[in-house]
Amino acid sequence: MFWAYLKVEPNCRSCGHNLARYPADDGPAYFTILLVGHLVIAPLLFLPIVWRAPAIYTVPATLIPLALVTLALLPRVKGAFIGLLYALNVKDTDAQLHTADALK
Repeated sequence: MFWAYLKVEPNCRSCGHNLARYPADDGPAYFTILLVGHLVIAPLLFLPIVWRAPAIYTVPATLIPLALVTLALLPRVKGAFIGLLYALNVKDTDAQLHTADALK
């Protein structure tokens, strides 16, 4: 489904469906930040070691796994986001129509 890390392939390899028509711009990044923030960072703040250990050890020990989790989740969230757009039948032309109406 992914042509590069975040570029969506223009067509599905298995069925040939046009995937380029779904506008998944910034939504997946926002949802990934929301997921990582609520599922990883919030529980991490309840651990006493985060508050007692020196920052020189805590910062790399938390930022490196957070970066890895974020990079692992981002393509999957983007795939789910495109699946949601497919299920709701939202196309790139819908976004262009709303923008044109707003500019009038």
